[in-house]
Amino acid sequence: MTVITNHGFNLPLKRGPFQSNGATPWYCDIGIGSPKQTLKICFDTGSDFNWITSSLCAKNSCKHYANKRFDYQVSNTFTWRSQTTQSVSFGPWGTMSVETGNDKLTLSNNNPTLTIFNDIYLAKNYSGQQFEELDWDGGIGLPSRQSTTATNTNTPTPFRRKAFNSNESEPFHFFLNLMQKGLVSKDNPYISILTAGANDNSSTSYIGFGTLDNTYASSLEYLFLPWSCYQQEASYLWTTPEATISVGGEPIGTNMFFALDTGSSQFKGDNRVLSRVFQLTDNGSPVVTITIGNPGDTHYGRLEISSDIYKCRIEAGTQAGKTISQFQGLEGAENILLVGSVLMDHLYTVYEYEAVSESEIRPKGIWIFNKPNGPKIIIGQQPTPASIFLR
Repeated sequence: MTVITNHGFNLPLKRGPFQSNGATPWYCDIGIGSPKQTLKICFDTGSDFNWITSSLCAKNSCKHYANKRFDYQVSNTFTWRSQTTQSVSFGPWGTMSVETGNDKLTLSNNNPTLTIFNDIYLAKNYSGQQFEELDWDGGIGLPSRQSTTATNTNTPTPFRRKAFNSNESEPFHFFLNLMQKGLVSKDNPYISILTAGANDNSSTSYIGFGTLDNTYASSLEYLFLPWSCYQQEASYLWTTPEATISVGGEPIGTNMFFALDTGSSQFKGDNRVLSRVFQLTDNGSPVVTITIGNPGDTHYGRLEISSDIYKCRIEAGTQAGKTISQFQGLEGAENILLVGSVLMDHLYTVYEYEAVSESEIRPKGIWIFNKPNGPKIIIGQQPTPASIFLR
């Protein structure tokens, strides 16, 4: 059920089968257009654009597990922004051909007044096994900040990254749009995520906009990961610096950027580092440790990840039935370590912005908390509760 307060709202998350394509199995049912067409949409902190599989796709293209398409021709609120075809990078998955439109999003079936108009890419072509194993029909980007850097489509990128057309002004920033429309208070600039793992029925799964879960108000088992820009071309990623990843006590990658990406599932990043971590965890079960900062620093923290977290059973798709260590190296992702639901299913996560003005928000960082009855991933305690609960 959708929960709405005077600060914001929560939307229930649903889970598809865990597949071996690196994408999260979590999504929301969102209505698009008028009359609304309900599709499965991922809220994605690893991208800076909104997209939907559409009726522009030929019958034999845009195959994906969720298997729905938005038919813009039957929506009486749909408008075109640009019918110029652009290419959007999905990293190792390939590219997606899109056109740009605008339409109404109905965010809640229980509250039909919870609506917003937003720009969206209409996919007209994509292909590949990873897309075919996708549990959702489209994604809404929740970037740390909006990138205005033009994409050089001739340069491969390991990240999901929007196209850029200098003749368009594309206000894709969904969360800023929520604040400007008064659906989220500028005093509560939070996106929160709580999901249950495949074998965890103890908690409700949801994404919150402008809300916090008071269950964690007195918790001391948390970390704050201050935002720092990884690189200009990927400034929309929620990254924090000075991360080290170790396997069985042996440092494999140091001085890396660490990111939490709600659109992903597995650990991904620097090809040399992640390929080595996969080798060390594929046939064994060592503890993987991630440290942030240096001991004694204000934001120092340590995460310990056991094999029952990073080794996952594939539930559908080409690798169904196998249990696979979830570490994947990516070409072109030097010096970054990114992870999604494989780790986040065991944490409560809050992305915090700072509202600078009516037209600008800036990233402050990410708060992560151990679940009360979950594994102790965050090692150690803080002296006082998290400041986001003290306002």
